[in-house]
Amino acid sequence: MTSRVAIVGGGVAGLSLASFLSRGSANVHVTVFDTGERACGGRLSSKSIDGVDVDHGAQYFTSTSQVFREEFVKPLLEAHVVDTWSDAAVGVLRSGEGFEAFKDGADRYVGVGGFRALAEHLEGYADDVRRPQWVGAMSASRFDTNGRITEWRLATSDNDRAKQLGVFDFVVIAHNGKCAHRLASTAKGDGACHKVRNSLKCVFGVKPNDEIAAENRLVLSSIWSVMVVLEGDFDFGFEGAHVVDGEPLSWVSNISAKRKAGASASSSSAGKTCVVLQSTAEYARDNKVPQEAVPKEKAREVMESLVAALERCTNRTLLDKVVDFKSQLWGAANPLNVANVDAVLDFDTNTAAIGDWCSTGPACVESAVLSAHALATALDEHFSGATLSAKSRALASARVKWSLPRNGANTSQGGFPGTNVPSTREASPMPPNRSGRGRGGRGGRGGRGGRGGRRGGSKAASPTMAKLEAGKI
Repeated sequence: MTSRVAIVGGGVAGLSLASFLSRGSANVHVTVFDTGERACGGRLSSKSIDGVDVDHGAQYFTSTSQVFREEFVKPLLEAHVVDTWSDAAVGVLRSGEGFEAFKDGADRYVGVGGFRALAEHLEGYADDVRRPQWVGAMSASRFDTNGRITEWRLATSDNDRAKQLGVFDFVVIAHNGKCAHRLASTAKGDGACHKVRNSLKCVFGVKPNDEIAAENRLVLSSIWSVMVVLEGDFDFGFEGAHVVDGEPLSWVSNISAKRKAGASASSSSAGKTCVVLQSTAEYARDNKVPQEAVPKEKAREVMESLVAALERCTNRTLLDKVVDFKSQLWGAANPLNVANVDAVLDFDTNTAAIGDWCSTGPACVESAVLSAHALATALDEHFSGATLSAKSRALASARVKWSLPRNGANTSQGGFPGTNVPSTREASPMPPNRSGRGRGGRGGRGGRGGRGGRRGGSKAASPTMAKLEAGKI
């Protein structure tokens, strides 16, 4: 008998789960639902700018777990969709001090030609991938004699005009944030999935560590990610760097240099340099807007703030070289606390939740994959009729207990186990106006990039802004 599993969310956790289930011993039909228009991937997705696909979320990942290396990394290396990243090419950029390459010998991995190929490779393990497809409601449609839920119906919403998406024996929510909690909350009455729903309660915005530690729900941070095309060939002396004391900048990738080791750059990028800049979580918190409809003015303002910060860190003039850009706000970029469970599993309702927040250490790609692997092992035993192992029984009985990550540096990009990446400094308290439109809401907080982003000057002082207003960028 084939067991029908729905995975809602096609990020690294959901796609990894699909790959592990397909390789298991149980007869399982896996359907992945994702909202991505061009591909799945979540934070492993990319956008096209100037003819080049650019990773605008995750930039690389590290490996410390044997399970992670053998079950996830090794197959990807063999499929030539990921490659190692030399620690001589990535390191730390300190404002006023310059770049220092890592020398820790850690295993770092990047996508060959970007992470899209990795996501597409993992998509191939699923029996059915439906995208772009929003899943907005779940309702129990069958119970056994003990009152346990044995079948679920998924739909686009919980109203009468909703599109029905199918019937499944097990539902896994593989994303987080308000949408994930709202989906689990649509299951009501005797068909409620309380354990999973409660694990998905969340709040947004980086804050001091003592405030995070006091939360009894997931705390999610935001970051801005800006893809910039510069006129000319720039050699910054690195391919990627964690920025220290570069507020509002926390990360920079020279994509054009990074791609030379993987796939050749597009001809349309000749004579240009593509760079990805990512903000600190605190800057994103104080400059938050609706991520589905970022105002053009705010997108430009953020770009100028981050490019100006890169100018200060590298002692170069760059704003006048900008010929194209795209700004992306990741509203739920990284979990700041962890659940101290490998996955949230409930066999009484045949539901589960997985993700990089299901760990003891900082949220990262490895944590997301290990969460998926733990759930896949339990589901494989369950669906094949085997006696559950002690580890799977413990997983099914485990309860979420929120805490700060126990090990490893935590940055605005999440954690990088096995490395000596410096931790991001502790955040200031949350401003009274959380929307980002009050204190510091226009171009950052005073003294950290200025209102227009260029050394505290006004937007009118920037030649780039003049070109933007004239419609030339």
